[in-house]
Amino acid sequence: MNAATTYSPPYHRRHHQHHHFQLPPPQSQPSIVSIPTQKSILDLLNSKPATSSLQSLAQIHALALKTGHFHDHFVSGTLLKCYANPRFHNLDSAIQLFRNVPSPNVFVHNVLIKACLDNGEPLQAVWLYYELMMNDAKPNKFTYPTLLKACGDGGIVAEGKQVHCHVVKLGFAGDGHVKSAGIRMYGYFGMAADARKMLDDEDDDDAVCWNAMIDGYFRCGDVGSAEEVFDEMGERSGFYKEALEVFNTMQSERIRPGKFVLTSVLAACAHLGALDHGRWVHAYVRRKKKSIVMDAVLGTALLDMYAKCGRLDMAWEVFESMKEKEVFSWNAMIKGLAMHGRADDAVELFFEMQRRKFRPNGITFIGVLNACAHSGAVEQALKLFDSMENVYNIEPEVEHYGCLVDCLGRSGRLEEAEELVNSMPIEPNPAVYGSLLGACRIHGNAELGERIGRLLLELEPNNSGRYALLSNIYAKAERWDDVAEVRKLMKERGVKTNPGSSMIELGGCVHEFKMGEGCHPKMKEIYSTLKVMIERLEMEGYVPNTSQVLFNIEEEEKETALQYHSEKLAIAFGFISTKPGETIRVVKNLRVCDDCHSAIKLISRVYGREIVLRDRVRYHHFRDGTCSCKDFW
Repeated sequence: MNAATTYSPPYHRRHHQHHHFQLPPPQSQPSIVSIPTQKSILDLLNSKPATSSLQSLAQIHALALKTGHFHDHFVSGTLLKCYANPRFHNLDSAIQLFRNVPSPNVFVHNVLIKACLDNGEPLQAVWLYYELMMNDAKPNKFTYPTLLKACGDGGIVAEGKQVHCHVVKLGFAGDGHVKSAGIRMYGYFGMAADARKMLDDEDDDDAVCWNAMIDGYFRCGDVGSAEEVFDEMGERSGFYKEALEVFNTMQSERIRPGKFVLTSVLAACAHLGALDHGRWVHAYVRRKKKSIVMDAVLGTALLDMYAKCGRLDMAWEVFESMKEKEVFSWNAMIKGLAMHGRADDAVELFFEMQRRKFRPNGITFIGVLNACAHSGAVEQALKLFDSMENVYNIEPEVEHYGCLVDCLGRSGRLEEAEELVNSMPIEPNPAVYGSLLGACRIHGNAELGERIGRLLLELEPNNSGRYALLSNIYAKAERWDDVAEVRKLMKERGVKTNPGSSMIELGGCVHEFKMGEGCHPKMKEIYSTLKVMIERLEMEGYVPNTSQVLFNIEEEEKETALQYHSEKLAIAFGFISTKPGETIRVVKNLRVCDDCHSAIKLISRVYGREIVLRDRVRYHHFRDGTCSCKDFW
């Protein structure tokens, strides 16, 4: 017999003397009987017995009635949620219970609206929303994701549009969960244009919204538009990991990606350092060579991916095999060489492209000047810079001046770098001053660093990196009062620091680590491995470099903070997840600190591992205790 038709909810018997609540067994000694509190009843409702059987739930219900806690909306709402559990098939009893809740608030309404949807009654959910409005309970942001889904599931277009109007009127249109539910609803209706308009209405889109839009286009059969949205997803919003997840879904649904989607996937792989995914795309293009032409655009995206994933050899192989090359192809290869500290090769390729009748442009010079900056080739950089106007008739822009300032500054020629900034024919931008500030940190020039740093804090008051760099300069000079002042200024302006994060791809899955976070399933093993690693390094003479720790704290605490930098966590995970001797590849969002750089050099020698680390600026290839950057970065 169906439990939904035979079960009578206990509130129909609330005036009876008998309740099905099991009293504790009699005790031999008198005891004080405590009256259940709201918390104790909520704990019972959230316990396993409450969801195991209707009989247990009825006993808790009876207790709530007897003690008067049923009138508490948290209690009645939670009780309602338990009755509406789909495994009980008891939605009718949940609705009857709802009718007995005194003046139900929005929480209670939301619980039942979701319950209706979970039990396959979307139209009932929409009707309850109408009641909510009539009861003047005022919906909140938790009401609408469920309601919009109910409209989509129920196929009620007119009501869905009305709910959308309410969302806009009440100011919830910018909430990511509400917005994604609305986009998905219009996708269910086959109204892709309305879904796209909802996506574009607010600037603060999240990955869920983009995924919903792509899903909506697929539902409408518009694969071309779905691919266009996917193409925008990573570049416009930075959802690279999510973009790869969407791509994997496309593959599982046997949707054949076109050239433009593959180009976007390669861009996401390049950003994340997802070499395995990138290799898969390369293999796919080879298999589909009859339908997918390796033109200059796709070929350049492929070589850029390999270069940014640390496989410069594969990038060069792709570049050499490309039948079609454009100036941007040469630029990408020069930039790749620059990132890996191969300045001489980058300059040689610069001249080779001209021998092949390709004329350099402004972007070409940014790449080759960066190569010089990261290798200390100052004289070569000065010659190239002078040739821009004199030989190639290219007027230097602020980015080119920034490269030259960076080159002079990294080489310790700070006075010349400052003079160049002051004599520029165009207004220096914050990036130019930032290059000079970075050079001041490298060479310990606190006086110039303070002057440039204070200027940058006014130009970019919300750029946390500027505060961190100035703090590092003060900390290196042991000016702790100034460090505290910078930290105080950050707090007053509400500036949040960008947490360091490192990513490592293993088995086609990208793992991300942040200092202080312990959500990875192997975190306990990672910390244990890292501890052993640090102990072994210390036996080899490793001493933590605490000069860049921003706070004036005890030395022991500084050393502990350095141990758990994200790149060290990623490397430890790589150790426990790969075979001895395998190369470990890590991508970090910030510049690697001096301590990590020194530690990883030693790790590569002690453990006989090659470690490839890409930081925000360049690549570091650690092998046998040395780094490809030659400690010049």
